[in-house]
Amino acid sequence: MNRDDMLDAALARALPRPELPPDFHARLSAAIAREAELGAANLAARPRLEREQRQLLAELEAGYMRLRRRTLGTLIGGAFAAGAAVAVAMPWLKATFDGNAMLVLSVVGAAIGLAIGTASWMARVGVPQSLQKF
Repeated sequence: MNRDDMLDAALARALPRPELPPDFHARLSAAIAREAELGAANLAARPRLEREQRQLLAELEAGYMRLRRRTLGTLIGGAFAAGAAVAVAMPWLKATFDGNAMLVLSVVGAAIGLAIGTASWMARVGVPQSLQKF
């Protein structure tokens, strides 16, 4: 006799088999019948659910493409605006800061980038609007 058989025999002696309720078989048959009905209902609903899933996936992909186009447009517009701002401000920066004009421009650009990133982070985290003014 191996170890598993010995364990099964010891458990059978220590733990008596529970008695089934008198209506167990009737309840089991009813549950099986209900499950069969639900399975048939689910099978009938499957084409509709698959159609809805395809429709939602198409909407999600369309929204993703709109977001990509909008982001690309924003990047191009931002780059154009930054280039125009530098072209307009560079003569003044060179006149005011002389040799340090590029350093000042880099610091100002980094500060603007940090401000935009912080504002985006605050909006995502959910900081109240009154605190986002700072």
